[in-house]
Amino acid sequence: MGKITKVLIHYEKGVLTDETAGLLGNADENDLRILVALLMLVDPNTAIASTSELAEKLGIAQAEVDASLKFWRGAGVLSAAGNKNAGKASAKEGRTESPKAGTVSSGQSAHRGGALERSGALENYSSAELAELMERRRVSAEFVDEAQRIVGKVFRAYDTGILVGIVDQLGFEEEAVLAILAYGVRRGKKTLRYAEQVAMAMYDDGLTDTHSVMERISRIERSGEIISKIRALFGASDREMTATEKRMFTAWTEKYAYDMDVIRLAYDITVDTIQKPVPKYTNSILEKWHAEGLHTVRDVEQYIDRNRSDRSGESSSKSYDVEDFFEAALQRSYENLQ
Repeated sequence: MGKITKVLIHYEKGVLTDETAGLLGNADENDLRILVALLMLVDPNTAIASTSELAEKLGIAQAEVDASLKFWRGAGVLSAAGNKNAGKASAKEGRTESPKAGTVSSGQSAHRGGALERSGALENYSSAELAELMERRRVSAEFVDEAQRIVGKVFRAYDTGILVGIVDQLGFEEEAVLAILAYGVRRGKKTLRYAEQVAMAMYDDGLTDTHSVMERISRIERSGEIISKIRALFGASDREMTATEKRMFTAWTEKYAYDMDVIRLAYDITVDTIQKPVPKYTNSILEKWHAEGLHTVRDVEQYIDRNRSDRSGESSSKSYDVEDFFEAALQRSYENLQ
């Protein structure tokens, strides 16, 4: 979700509602400072306030502003501003209507095609809604406690809302969410926002149960380790990978699921054939092996032996080694890549 630059504040004649006042006890110092600042900046004719300069004026980090805006949105105090005329219409009626925070309606998917239907992020929850979900055991208190232990901090309301939303709106098993959190911690990304992004990506692929999520995480982590070795192999450890390299290396390790032994064999054939390490040439080899259904070094060696035998039968006076075989098959592809 992009940065919110304008918000629509829900109040009546400059006074917050009784329901909102009851939530003040859950707000921290920054939340309260930001709410007061917004009420001072709000345009009385439109009920809209700009948030673009809040961080600078209050002397706090932009991340704190974003977190507090999410908290107040979840509490129903404000929402992202739409067009200006809509704000005026609501203001003329004396009070803007708060959008329903919480879960989406029954039978409606929260997430489609990589973007949530409403805002590109999970629906927000008020503190009352979070308490109700806990009470109804839609999510367990033990789950939240374990999540806090994994991340190493006590969650604020907006953190808990994200955590609960992954289970309540996207349908993940609690153990699957904990696995995602642990994966984020191992990568040095301890925010609930990162966990939400990972969960959405997995949701798009139909992965919400614990077994599938853990299997995907294992594959991603294994891929990362192999890609580090691939970069060293091609002398790319000391620079950023290009977009093409990222695409190719990820395909080798995740789509084709090749281990380092297979990739190293393709690398050796590349250097033996064209006398230099060219990832695109290696990619041509691995693409061919994948298309032929070859998965292991043994599969590849048997495939090479079969083709060598076939060609030897055609010309018994000539022997074929590995580079001869692949040079004929791949030279045209390499020329097209230059």
